[in-house]
Amino acid sequence: AAALDDRSVLGSRLAKMAASSFILIVAIVGNEGNSYAVLVVVALAFSWIGDLALSYSAERSFLIGLVSFAVGHVFYVVAFAARGSLSIPWGALGLVLMLVIGISVLKWLEPHRPPEMRIPLVAYVTIIGAMVTFGFATHGGEADWRIPVAALAFAVSDILVARHQFVLRSAANRLIGLPLYFFAQALFALTAIST
Repeated sequence: AAALDDRSVLGSRLAKMAASSFILIVAIVGNEGNSYAVLVVVALAFSWIGDLALSYSAERSFLIGLVSFAVGHVFYVVAFAARGSLSIPWGALGLVLMLVIGISVLKWLEPHRPPEMRIPLVAYVTIIGAMVTFGFATHGGEADWRIPVAALAFAVSDILVARHQFVLRSAANRLIGLPLYFFAQALFALTAIST
């Protein structure tokens, strides 16, 4: 039975990394070479590292994954800013939405997370909140619906990762969260090859 579990974990890891690698390769090969597209590729590369780390169950791996994804989100923020023509009303909508979601998620996780994860989680929620805010703000001059949709889908998938890690380990977290995550990353990759 242990051997079957090991094969299942390995198969899951390989499938996840294959999907993550495919998205990254598409973004690299089709990259338009402008600053936005290059920054998206860097964000996807940090996400790839995060995917690899989160495919392991150790607490240290989770922390490495958290940091990798946080850095990836920072690169997404810089990429969105590099597009220019940011919309203040759309950005404000994203900010309000993420304040409500972020504060609610942190309160929900409070009784479940280890004490030492308080600051990393607050930092991560703040960073992903900035990513979604800037993602919404791109819906200004040269609007591309894929960016705010991908940013929000990424945030929801992260909530399910947190639920799995701290609240309830359930197959539903991955069944919903992984498709949302890869949908978001695929949309971001597509914006890097057709900006």
